Amino acid sequence: MSTSLLLSVTDLKDKLRDHVVVDGSWHMPAAGRDPLREFEENGHIPGARYFDIEDIKDKTATLPHMMPTAEQFAAQVGELGISNDDHVVVYDTVGFSSAPRVYWMLKAFGHENVSVLNGGFKAWVAAGCPVEKGAAKITPKKYKVPELNLNRIKYYDQVLKLVTDKDNKVTIIDARPNARFTGKAPEPRAGLSSGHMPGAKNVPFMELSDMQTGELYNDQQLTEAFSRAGVNIQELKDNGSEVVLSCGSGVTASALYFTLEKLGLSNLAVFDGSWTEYASRPESIIVKDN
Repeated sequence: MSTSLLLSVTDLKDKLRDHVVVDGSWHMPAAGRDPLREFEENGHIPGARYFDIEDIKDKTATLPHMMPTAEQFAAQVGELGISNDDHVVVYDTVGFSSAPRVYWMLKAFGHENVSVLNGGFKAWVAAGCPVEKGAAKITPKKYKVPELNLNRIKYYDQVLKLVTDKDNKVTIIDARPNARFTGKAPEPRAGLSSGHMPGAKNVPFMELSDMQTGELYNDQQLTEAFSRAGVNIQELKDNGSEVVLSCGSGVTASALYFTLEKLGLSNLAVFDGSWTEYASRPESIIVKDN
């Protein structure tokens, strides 16, 4: 039986004990929010544990929250009380923002039994479901060291080769807000140019969900959001061509990854370093729209 990518609050509430629930909340530094403190003080879904993408990362990298090694991933995920066989359900406090990053990390390491909670913590609370406060109560488990699926991740040199090859058939989609994509607004990270990669399409992640409820739009609305950006979902499905997702630092690119997987695409990869890495490299080609 295949795992549902997207679970409703009712789905989770009825079978809460059958899942390992993780809060994957993350916020831009400028937001001034501490997601772990919010997890403990504002509350979380009963039995949940906090998955910190600022800790479960490559700690030798200068770029933010880059993918860790398989060994580090296994050790830290095991410490969260997750085994390779568990059905993991990820949520965040915004609704549909950083939870897909945790989803993608698990998927990239071959953990297929993972879902995202539709509407996240916001929807859980709105439905009147119980909330607990304080630190997570965790019994560590053994997580066998997985193998990173290199088809689900892209690195800078690969992306640079794609954008400089005029004959490539890969579609690049950027999840940043349109004004940053076009170059009309600055990047939030100091010293980083805005703009975009040659040939990239722009589907801002805010267009994927209802920002009030946090719930993902239906498949027709999602397909239309990509269509407005010049991305034909049916055509991509039919020809099976690769799609590479990017954003500011690999978080909301994962929201595109999740959404496209939900729409039936499978040849998907997240550019881990995303725009933060791309725009910081002198050999990168940056396009700004007039």
